[in-house]
Amino acid sequence: MRTLWTNALVIAMDEEHGATPFRGDVLIDGADIVGVSERSSAMKSSDIPDASTTVIDATNLLLTPGLVNAHTHSWEILLRGTSAPLPLEIWTLLSYPPEGVEPLSERLIYLRTMVAAIESLLGGVTTLLDDTGELPGQTAASIRALFQAYDASGLRVTCAASTVDVPLVDRLAFADDVLPAEVLAADRASMPPAAEVQEAYLAFAEETRMAAREFPRIRFALSPSAPLRVTDDYLRACSASARDHGEVLHTHLLETKLQEVLAQTRYDGRTIVQHLDDLGALGPNLTAAHAVWLTPGDIDLLAASGASVVHNPLSNLRLGSGSLPWRALHDAGVPVALGTDGASSNDSLRMLEVMKAAALLHTLDDPDYRTWPKPSEILVAATTAGARAAGWGDRTGSLSPGLAADFVVFDLTATTAFTPLNDAAAQLVLSADGAAIHQVWIDGRLVVSDGRCTLIDTDALLAEFRVEAAAYLERHLPSWRALQHRFEPPVREAYLRAWSR
Repeated sequence: MRTLWTNALVIAMDEEHGATPFRGDVLIDGADIVGVSERSSAMKSSDIPDASTTVIDATNLLLTPGLVNAHTHSWEILLRGTSAPLPLEIWTLLSYPPEGVEPLSERLIYLRTMVAAIESLLGGVTTLLDDTGELPGQTAASIRALFQAYDASGLRVTCAASTVDVPLVDRLAFADDVLPAEVLAADRASMPPAAEVQEAYLAFAEETRMAAREFPRIRFALSPSAPLRVTDDYLRACSASARDHGEVLHTHLLETKLQEVLAQTRYDGRTIVQHLDDLGALGPNLTAAHAVWLTPGDIDLLAASGASVVHNPLSNLRLGSGSLPWRALHDAGVPVALGTDGASSNDSLRMLEVMKAAALLHTLDDPDYRTWPKPSEILVAATTAGARAAGWGDRTGSLSPGLAADFVVFDLTATTAFTPLNDAAAQLVLSADGAAIHQVWIDGRLVVSDGRCTLIDTDALLAEFRVEAAAYLERHLPSWRALQHRFEPPVREAYLRAWSR
């Protein structure tokens, strides 16, 4: 099926136009974009519509590439609204409880993932990287439920299976000083030998990547959770496996002050990024989330390696983690993508909110307003850089012939966001709130139309999820809150001690 969108306002994010809006025509053939031309240019003969082409007058419409959420955690949908803003290390005690977790049923995993998919699609996201985790642990059955949900939703996804092999207490700076000896001993004894964990994870990874091949819009990625949460041997093994299979290597990098302080003692005065370089883990397939506490030398190493960084401004604000060095990374040439993080650390998966936050947060970094983020940079981060970071740069990210027909249609007359229409790019970043989203297409398939997901019975699914989630949380949330209350004082002491450095 061929469809020609005529006289649309287009933000193509391609090499020719970048984020500069233009009046043009976009020709879709099946799952692919086959033509993009300015109205002032003559159409190629192959792009001239014939009787088999559906022609849509797009005069009042804005077409953009689908947004890319390059870092999120679908698990956190279950914990939305359970905590106020807290530092990561204290927030984690509830959102990722270290004990007392009953495995979710495959059905609840499916429902939870579908909720993440619905919220993403309605917000104009066509591609996301889900740093998946399952408590108390992932299984072939649990990740298949996740794959099935994303496939049914129509989304394009990279599922990064997150893992650790370092005891929890050894991921906390000053743990030996602030935690009781019996807690330290019990936690260290509970972690299986690192070699055993590594062997099991790599076997699980191979099984999972084979399963992902059944789903055309799903790719697999290895995710050693963070350098401080895994052993060096584990990180080397994951890095080598990801390179061998042409996959993304996803990790959290220097998200908090506590992590930066712990690294000072862990790596004999070298930074985490220097240590990653020593291990051979830096490279163009590395996607590092957060990257708040970087040194200038770290930025140079990331730039030289071609690694991508994912900026999560709203979760960084909510958790008090700090602010990514936006201008320094851009000046060095590091690709910067955007992510929502999870629905417990950010409260929503709406990428338009993230885009506005990223545009405004860094006005506090430097009084020289010439260094502040430009709308064009925000749009690159939300599309082309995001597609690269999520491992889909070969298939999506811009409106370019040969790429997938992943795009969002905004109705310029539906809300006040584009009224008056002065600068569509700036207004998309700073004014749009999602109400103007008319349609969302992935692989040439309509997945959202006028606020409804076309492939999902949203009302029935959400109703079922509310019942199942409430029953699960009723059984577990009180004990998780008690655990957080128990360990908050020593973790708070470590947190404040790190900030005194």
